[in-house]
Amino acid sequence: MSTGAVRVVVNPASSGGRGRRAGRKLVAALDAVAVPRQVRVTEAPGHAARLATEAAFDGTERIVVVGGDGTVHEVAGGLLASGRSSLPAVAVFPVGTGNDFFRMVDPNGGRRTPEETVAVLQGGRVERFDVGRARWENGERVFVNLLGVGVDVEVLRRRAKYSRLRGLAQYLAAFLDAVASFKPPDLRVEANDGAGAAELLSGRTTLLAVTVGPSIGGGFMINPGASPADGKLDLCRVDALRWRHVASLVPKVVRGKHAGSHQVTMRRIESASVRAAGGEPFRFEMDGELVSEAARELRVEVVPSALPVLVPADD
Repeated sequence: MSTGAVRVVVNPASSGGRGRRAGRKLVAALDAVAVPRQVRVTEAPGHAARLATEAAFDGTERIVVVGGDGTVHEVAGGLLASGRSSLPAVAVFPVGTGNDFFRMVDPNGGRRTPEETVAVLQGGRVERFDVGRARWENGERVFVNLLGVGVDVEVLRRRAKYSRLRGLAQYLAAFLDAVASFKPPDLRVEANDGAGAAELLSGRTTLLAVTVGPSIGGGFMINPGASPADGKLDLCRVDALRWRHVASLVPKVVRGKHAGSHQVTMRRIESASVRAAGGEPFRFEMDGELVSEAARELRVEVVPSALPVLVPADD
């Protein structure tokens, strides 16, 4: 039975330990206006998913994530895995490195203060966001914004080197580091637009990004026309690049002006399958977190209107 309290899920490790301090500030802001709250602090990777499932079964109506995209990823996965017909609406107090999910929640971007987060919890409206679902030989997970194959995996491995940078600057530094020695895999991508048309995209691939929303990497506008509530996923595939092409393409992608570039293919899809040309396993990432196992085939599909999200009320 719901107590009416807001469930606060805090990832203390977010953004180099800023999550714990941010959680305290948010709790203080809730207490200042007497909003009932129950605080849960994550203890290890995967814990946020279990806490979210618990909240769904408790009948909690509102859950606020204090963390980044990876924590939102876990919470969404835990909620949807619960199988409950009625789920808590998710709000975000962004404390991550990239915060691309938050950019979907609040298209004005920037940061959100504790007081602004409380205002959304009290007076925001609920929208239903799409999520993506990925299946492979030994697993299945949902993603709230991004599934990435190719150089994105190497970017994640290098981001710790640039931890003093934030958001887009960190992603760009790690990307340029990674692409210098990256060997693009030969991928076969079958993309389906939902209207019965399947298209094969094949060849050596620097980056394959399937997204719910427009940005990755802290504002890298990879699919600028994407909407989290259109019942579709957006796919961007970038060919193998020489350095001179990297230098010309990256600034365009940052601004979302790369459509039409001959190295780039962009599609709006309902589903896709991804394989390496030789059938070998490949690594991939979801919502900024490297998946621990490789896959021989990824099957990706949209799950429309799956996740209730609290967004600011219309002015």
